[in-house]
Amino acid sequence: MTSTRRTPVYVNVYDMIPSNVLTAIGYFMGLGVFHSGVEILDKEFSFGGHEENTTGVFCVQPRVGPEGVVYKETILVGFTTKTDAEINQVIQILSKEFTGDSYVLLSRNCNHFSSEMAYRLTGSRPPAWINRAAKLGTMFPCVVPQGWIEPPLAEEEIIRDRETLLPRA
Repeated sequence: MTSTRRTPVYVNVYDMIPSNVLTAIGYFMGLGVFHSGVEILDKEFSFGGHEENTTGVFCVQPRVGPEGVVYKETILVGFTTKTDAEINQVIQILSKEFTGDSYVLLSRNCNHFSSEMAYRLTGSRPPAWINRAAKLGTMFPCVVPQGWIEPPLAEEEIIRDRETLLPRA
């Protein structure tokens, strides 16, 4: 008789704002600006942006996170019965889909990646409150800079950069 291995899949949540009384109250209410990563097999995978059309997926030590974030909690999303090879295949596919130049703060961020990875491994998603700030930002675009919602076209960036370099008359 063969037994099916059930591997736990966690989402680690980090606060992106230094801890203080307001962030503690906000966190208790499910409000804040959070970073997340998926922990599986003693590794944590996350997603970040850069200008290249190469993967934005990276691996860090679990529950430490990238520099500048404060660990808050670990949430068990579910279990996967996938083999190590199948888990690696999911990571490889996501690494191709989540390129650094596709990162957009409000509509394709680390929390979107974590949700997708957890879903592909377990069929379940982490709690929605983790990405609530981004969702609210897209619902009320008038209070958020446009570049946070959709990336500017490269041509627009060049024009804007040139305008910032030109002296004002």
